[in-house]
Amino acid sequence: MRFFLMEPWPVGQFLIPAGTEIDGNAPQWNGVALPLPMPMNAKALDQEAYDHLVESYSPTNDNFLHLLHFAPGIKPKG
Repeated sequence: MRFFLMEPWPVGQFLIPAGTEIDGNAPQWNGVALPLPMPMNAKALDQEAYDHLVESYSPTNDNFLHLLHFAPGIKPKG
């Protein structure tokens, strides 16, 4: 799972800058463990990342699907 932060992401005392690419399998930034799920404004860079966002933000409600960002070549739900 790979993600690209579209906006800064506050995590505890840190602010992870926009433009950071994160490997979501064991998400870390400069040695700091990151929480899951990734923020909704993270861009999914692969299908597994997109599926993770869908599961995290719309398990029972598809109204959020239009808000998710994803890279070309990813097959969106619906």
